Amino acid sequence: MISRKFNLLIPLILLVLNTIFLSFLIENIIDASEPHYGGGWELSTPIFGLISLIYIKKFTEKKSSALVRILQGLNWIFIIFPVVYFLSGVFIMINY
Repeated sequence: MISRKFNLLIPLILLVLNTIFLSFLIENIIDASEPHYGGGWELSTPIFGLISLIYIKKFTEKKSSALVRILQGLNWIFIIFPVVYFLSGVFIMINY
């Protein structure tokens, strides 16, 4: 039987990636003129957030530390914010 242990480095690396990609998305929201930094990677933020969310949920105990709970909350923000931004853009395009 393989024993799987929770490695905090994986969610922290995904947190750094999500922070960078979310900053690209926020830069795109603030200033939509060219050039667009990130090259579309800002839309991968929900995917990395979901991977981190599932990893933490699968490998942690029921009683987790405050850091793990904060990471879970940030993962939900990384998942929800880009999806809401994308859907609001779709609804704006539909109404025109």
